Amino acid sequence: MGGFNSFSEFLAMGGYAIYVWSAYAFFVVILVFNIWQPMLARKKYFKLLLRREQVQQERAQAKQKREDMTNDSTS
Repeated sequence: MGGFNSFSEFLAMGGYAIYVWSAYAFFVVILVFNIWQPMLARKKYFKLLLRREQVQQERAQAKQKREDMTNDSTS
């Protein structure tokens, strides 16, 4: 009842091997993608946050420098 007598019979899957193994391969690809994609998105998100913080700090430094120059010229 549905048993295989050898490993090669198991791999052949009763003549349906291409369908069975391609379904397994498709499943594994989707599974890997569903694990990998959120990790990649998270990494990109944190890079974006870091870059925004750097830009904000650069703007604050530039503003401070302009204010210092303005104060120096008016003194």
